[in-house]
Amino acid sequence: MGQKSLSPNGRFAILYPMSKDSDTAELPPNLLVSLKPYSVLTRVGTEGGRCQGARDEPLAKWNGNSMVAIWFAARWGMKDLAIYEIEADQIKRVQPVWRRVWLLFDEDFRKRFLTKYPDEKGSGVIFVSKHEGPDSKPEFEFKGHKILLTLFADNKPNLSVTPHWTASLHAVWNLDKAELESIDFRPGPIEERPHY
Repeated sequence: MGQKSLSPNGRFAILYPMSKDSDTAELPPNLLVSLKPYSVLTRVGTEGGRCQGARDEPLAKWNGNSMVAIWFAARWGMKDLAIYEIEADQIKRVQPVWRRVWLLFDEDFRKRFLTKYPDEKGSGVIFVSKHEGPDSKPEFEFKGHKILLTLFADNKPNLSVTPHWTASLHAVWNLDKAELESIDFRPGPIEERPHY
């Protein structure tokens, strides 16, 4: 059980598989469960499970005891943010925040970048955590019946010298309507990084 995934009342948590010696062995899926009484609420993710501390492990942030944001800790930042609403020990609704957010970035990437650099179709939208400076904000935070989103994406965060695209988003996700509102999408420059 992930201690950091535990709901405030201690009733719900994410289960993680124990690590295995073999990297090739498929692990059981991560599960969102009720602990008291024990029952599986839903599978988390569509691939095999991830151990705690592993790349792509699911993480949780609770808003009270009946709403949890679950996302995956990717190499550069977060991905696949969804909000799970729990009622009577069952999943009442899943809000696919990431699907809507990703479409904004992907559309910009395709229109602005791939039309200029069609040979770069092998790269794509990668979300990057930016935790630097006094003005840095969390990628998302609950505020009443809303989630404040501050996201940044890059097609090559490894500082490759090939053509480079970035964009950022400041938006609000309305938890009652399950939709984005107050969208401030900011395309970044498209440039080639210098060779050193």
